[in-house]
Amino acid sequence: MFPYGIQPGKVFGSSRYNHKILDEDEIRSFFERAGMGRAPEGSSRPPRRPNPQPRLVNLQRQSDTQVQSLQESTSLVHTEQQLVPRSSNRLVDVAPDVVASPQPSTRVRSSRGRVSDRFSSRRTRPSHQRPSNASSGGPSGTSLPEMPMNRDQVKENVFCRHCQLFIDNSRTVKMRAMGTSAAHGGGGLDLYVEHSDEKRKGEDVIETFPHYDDVGALQQSALNGCHLCSLFAAPDPTASEVQPNYRSKPYSLWVHCKQSYDGPGRIEMDVQGHRPKTTYISYDGPLAKIQGSLRCKRTDADEVLKLAKSWLDTCLNHHEKCHHSSSEGDFVPTRLLKITTSGPFLLSVQLCLTNSEDFDPCTPYLALSHCWGGSNILKLTESTLPTFLRNLPLASLPQTFSDAALITARLGYTYLWIDSLCIIQDSPNDWNNEAATMGNVYSNAVCTIAALGAANSHGGCFVTRNPLAFEPCLLRDGHGRDTVWAENQRVQRPDSEGDMRPPLHRRAWVVQERALAPRTLYFGSEMVFWECVGGTASEEKPGLQETAFKHSGERSDNSSLASSMGLKTTLHTMKELCQSGDWADWECFWWKMVKEYTASRLTFDSDKWTAFSGLATAVERQTRTRLYHGLWASNLFEELLWKVLKPGRRVDFDAPSWSWLSVDAAVSEQRYNYNRDFRQAATVSIPPSNETSIDNSHLSQKLSVRGRLLRLTSRVVHTGSGKKEYKFKLQDGRTMHERYADGRWNPDIAPDEKWELSILQFVTTEYKESYGLVVRPVDASKASWQRVGYYGMCWAHENQGDQMAPARYFGELETVTLV
Repeated sequence: MFPYGIQPGKVFGSSRYNHKILDEDEIRSFFERAGMGRAPEGSSRPPRRPNPQPRLVNLQRQSDTQVQSLQESTSLVHTEQQLVPRSSNRLVDVAPDVVASPQPSTRVRSSRGRVSDRFSSRRTRPSHQRPSNASSGGPSGTSLPEMPMNRDQVKENVFCRHCQLFIDNSRTVKMRAMGTSAAHGGGGLDLYVEHSDEKRKGEDVIETFPHYDDVGALQQSALNGCHLCSLFAAPDPTASEVQPNYRSKPYSLWVHCKQSYDGPGRIEMDVQGHRPKTTYISYDGPLAKIQGSLRCKRTDADEVLKLAKSWLDTCLNHHEKCHHSSSEGDFVPTRLLKITTSGPFLLSVQLCLTNSEDFDPCTPYLALSHCWGGSNILKLTESTLPTFLRNLPLASLPQTFSDAALITARLGYTYLWIDSLCIIQDSPNDWNNEAATMGNVYSNAVCTIAALGAANSHGGCFVTRNPLAFEPCLLRDGHGRDTVWAENQRVQRPDSEGDMRPPLHRRAWVVQERALAPRTLYFGSEMVFWECVGGTASEEKPGLQETAFKHSGERSDNSSLASSMGLKTTLHTMKELCQSGDWADWECFWWKMVKEYTASRLTFDSDKWTAFSGLATAVERQTRTRLYHGLWASNLFEELLWKVLKPGRRVDFDAPSWSWLSVDAAVSEQRYNYNRDFRQAATVSIPPSNETSIDNSHLSQKLSVRGRLLRLTSRVVHTGSGKKEYKFKLQDGRTMHERYADGRWNPDIAPDEKWELSILQFVTTEYKESYGLVVRPVDASKASWQRVGYYGMCWAHENQGDQMAPARYFGELETVTLV
């Protein structure tokens, strides 16, 4: 009999043995050395004993608080003998009709490439029918049923009968950690089983365990205290929208058994019509248990707001550089909202004019950063101004505004600034005047309240949460890495990127609000975060972590450092480096903010510059240099070398094609070391202009570039992943040089097949490389050219690397006017 469930007639291979086919003795030796066929040498761990039949807890013996807690959920069941030594697992009977005694698992075959367990709900589906689009289980905004407020009711490592059945029977949970002993030398093992007659690697073995009928029952089990169900039911921050019937949908939980150094596998929750959500199974235990305010089930709890106030007080009393980040100490907005409360209740919100004689210009205030979300919300207009000056109608106040008012009062302040209630929205003159000072509004606010997780003004700042969703649960106890844990590793934070990017930080206006505000209190979809120029904190790590910056003098080091910084620290660091006057020292920090801004969304193209001008003004003032349509005039040659990550669209905004302001797309800068391999192959000049206004309204949109121009023919190549690649071949009127050059380009906007395209060389190397812009003539006269992309090219033929080769290989040296 082969060890570890391998049957005669099958062949076993291992990547550690270079996929060698092993005989029976080698297989036994392999599993013994891996610690899977016998206990590790020197281990004193007692043998596992089967769980006795569960007995009911005598509710009459519990304290009043415990009885009330038990009655609020369903009847609790636990075992006298723990699962394994040192475990604190208990059973929660939330489905009494389910038999909890261990049963032989049902095995089916799949083709997903590795061993998998599955425990499913009402109906099961083969893996090839799994949906691959939309969002996953627990979409953002899907709230659990109302949870008890008592923080002491949070008990770790308590499981319902379904989850306990999985823990007791899953081969993934029973998998021993590998690659940790000296005999293995570290690293994980990729094991697989093959049929000797088919020689096909990766047939999945799927074990099916009973679970709940639908998502609603799963959420109820999490509400009743099952730790593992709490991980599964945690809202998915990547979900874009919530389906009304989400709670009634069946689901499957796929347990992928893939041994590695980190753990034995993962669990994917699959709800029909949603993207799978992953819970990871690992050997390494949690670094810390949930504690403090994170055990509160609402983020408006007193303990949470007391923690927030302690962060604010610490910053105000001890962070000197946070005070210096304010632009004008005596600035006050034109209008502010006066907040009146009584305990936890909001009594009134009144609009105040700050230019009145009885208003103190040094009055401290807070500001709100939020998503409008396209919702029809209460706004200040010419007609509502008289009413607002008396009192705002509280019943019409969006939830986010009400929450921000309560936060303001509970932090000890009276005045709050909200854009939609402090700027007259139907007055172009008032809007233009107030938008010009918006940078000062945020930079002079004592603190900015950020509704990080709300997609619109009705989403609110506060959330109901399940603290168990943040803490790993213990599936198997043991010694060291012989323990097995399940955990959710994805938390939506202020600096999260990609599909984890918070709703608020997808809004372009918020970029300057984040950078200019000296202090921001973020109310996220899961917890509360703090960021100031001097440090960061969260409920997860409540101690203020100081941010520090050391300038190494190396440009490459600054680039990597800028990518890891928050926007407040980025701006503060850039201001410090600006004192040297060297653009190369601080330009990477500037482009960090440009990249963040262009990756965000604007509702109106006309706001393209306005939404960024407050930040740009602050930087111009510090650097004492001039921006020319969003590019630094003193270094236009390098500033022109930006590229888009994916073709966007030309915005309805008066900006030249060579400026990133002209496109709605995420952009990044391209930099070259001219002290080594790269050399400049063009010159750039600005036509004379007497205007230096920050709004770019009267600046010339022309640039003169002296460089080599060479015609190209573009084509689209579809990759195996379904993405488009844009390639080109060169054309001099007589021959096509496709086999001599490998050229790729990044279009700024979707290219038109009718365009007459050329490359304009900016940078070359001695290794036959060339980089620059892709341009096209505006009309038949070719007096003016538009930028339409960025290119990179490498000559493949040795003759084309020689500058003595015919000029037609490199194009003619011309003066091109870009518009």
